[in-house]
Amino acid sequence: MNNISWYAFEYKKREKTVDWYWAVIIISISIIVISVILHNILFALVIILSVFTLLMYSRRDPLMVEVDLGEKGIRVGKDLYPYLSLEAFWVDSLDEDDLKILLKSKKQIMPIISVPISEYSHEDVRNFLLEKLEEKELHEPLSQKVMEKLGF
Repeated sequence: MNNISWYAFEYKKREKTVDWYWAVIIISISIIVISVILHNILFALVIILSVFTLLMYSRRDPLMVEVDLGEKGIRVGKDLYPYLSLEAFWVDSLDEDDLKILLKSKKQIMPIISVPISEYSHEDVRNFLLEKLEEKELHEPLSQKVMEKLGF
């Protein structure tokens, strides 16, 4: 079977309100003050760098990446996930506006990989992946759902 490929944004952009930025800044300053009071200056510096990075990253627009389902693996942008490093997949089609492939990796540090589907039928994607991987119902990690609710 031929490769299946499409273009999609690497993540769904969520508009941040002024309240969101204020909340991040207030929480960060609180943690920094507590760290200084407890004489943990290194942790305060880590928080400062982390918040700076978070604020810069939050303003960034998502990149358009090519997703390619090939014979050897799934390529998302520059990242390749070989089928040999994956255990199972699930096509999450509950929300028609947010179709995605969930991939269970054999690696402990990256257990679930979420790949957006756009410009292509999720049934064709599912049928292609059935030839390569086991289909198993998967769900996004709770941490990812919480981060989405918080606006990340």
